[in-house]
Amino acid sequence: MAMAMAHPLIPAFFLLIIPLLFLTHSLSPAHAASELVDGVCHESQNYSFCIQALESDPKTPAAKDYMDLAVISLNLGISNTTDTRSYINDLYESPETDPSKKPALKGCISGYDGAVGSFKSALGELKEDALTANYDAKVAGDGAVSCEDQLASGGVKDSSISARNQFTLSLSNIADVITTHLLH
Repeated sequence: MAMAMAHPLIPAFFLLIIPLLFLTHSLSPAHAASELVDGVCHESQNYSFCIQALESDPKTPAAKDYMDLAVISLNLGISNTTDTRSYINDLYESPETDPSKKPALKGCISGYDGAVGSFKSALGELKEDALTANYDAKVAGDGAVSCEDQLASGGVKDSSISARNQFTLSLSNIADVITTHLLH
């Protein structure tokens, strides 16, 4: 009984196709985005927060470059600082809030007005003036620092505001790292 011989090019075909399948997977947009995010987050001050923050946005897997990630990070900053400002404002306006804490809360509201404005300015400047966008992304964190200073000088201890201040600082740092890449 004669055995059928396999075509001699079949093993060569598989040796060529298998690496191409792995290459195609590694070049997929989601993989490229995850490498981009991983690189940015390694440069940030808080890797795990950075990963969680950027991956919380459903647009992140489709990010192709630093510009896409910059838009995502700045929108996260706008959302966070707007929410934090509202939270602090609600505390300030609450009749249950100790009146002695109100000056510190008012200072925090002012700081967060600046933080929201800085993130929004950075987003608006991305395509026209990356250097100014980078500066605004970096100084957006100043509102959180100012708020923390206001709380300390007013003798106010509020862990929820302090945690939000830390988030703002981290988001500012992430946006700073990303927009720095737009300068090159």
